[in-house]
Amino acid sequence: MKRELKELAKVLTPAELLICKAVCRGFSNREISELYAISKRTVEAHRANIYRKLQIPSQSDLLKVKCGYAK
Repeated sequence: MKRELKELAKVLTPAELLICKAVCRGFSNREISELYAISKRTVEAHRANIYRKLQIPSQSDLLKVKCGYAK
C-alpha cells in the first residue's frame, strides 16, 4: 500500500505534503497550525483533502501510506 513520494507529489499540493509529514511525525492539528502559522481549520481542511485524494478513511491509513517518507 506504500506509494512513492513522487507519486504522492503528483496528487497532493506542497502544503498537503507538509501536513502529511507533520502528521507522520506525531504533531496534532493544533501543533501543525502553530508550526506553519496557519489556522487549525486550515490544517483540518488539508487533512480532509489528503484523505479524499488518497482515497483513505483515517489517519492510521495515512500513516501506512505516507510515513515512510517523513524522516
